[in-house]
Amino acid sequence: MARDTDQDWIEYGEFEPYYGVLTHERFLRANLTPEILEEFWQTGRDDVRFIWNELRRLFGERVPQRALDFGCGVGRLTRAIGELVPNVLGLDVSPDMVKEGNLHVADNVRLTNNLGDERAFDWINSFIVFQHIPPDRGYPLLEDLLSRADDTCLLSLHFTFFKDARALNDHGLDAIRFGTWDGEVIRPLIRSADKRRMMMYDYDLTRIFAMLIAHRFTDVHLSHTDHAGAQGAFVFAAR
Repeated sequence: MARDTDQDWIEYGEFEPYYGVLTHERFLRANLTPEILEEFWQTGRDDVRFIWNELRRLFGERVPQRALDFGCGVGRLTRAIGELVPNVLGLDVSPDMVKEGNLHVADNVRLTNNLGDERAFDWINSFIVFQHIPPDRGYPLLEDLLSRADDTCLLSLHFTFFKDARALNDHGLDAIRFGTWDGEVIRPLIRSADKRRMMMYDYDLTRIFAMLIAHRFTDVHLSHTDHAGAQGAFVFAAR
């Protein structure tokens, strides 16, 4: 049975909303000070600056008017996107993260747990989010996001595609208590019940590319990412 990762993030949101976004001990509630919280928000500004510069380098001086940040958490990136775009919506599964985040955003930014019929976004962003969603759930979520894009939409979406030895040991093999091996595939039989572990999932780049083309995103670029051995890429695309 696939792990209920939504429940994982709901629990993180309830007890450790900032650590759940960036897993460093200084972002635990017990360690938060105004200075550390400002450091947290600055990491979001730094990441958005990179994303924004890449979008402009690849696709020119477009100025999005309505952005969606998928998997926004407490709004680490969403706040920074709001400094660039007049209307920003952040979506997250955790009610407590959304509640916490809405205390820290400007009037042009709103965090929510449900998109409803919101659509016509001209910038859709997601960073270090899909990697924590099992692909059989992630692909339909991506399909839904793409269906909400307007005719001039920009995409900045991050996925992981495979793991090297570092990440296999940290996020994969040591999570398996019992399993089978047929010479090519390790098949887990019993997994670790450690609820603190943040699971990492890999996506099929070919399938993602096909989905983008099906939704008329034909100008596509990749920028390599390496998160402690979880190998992936930012997918920058435009209609």
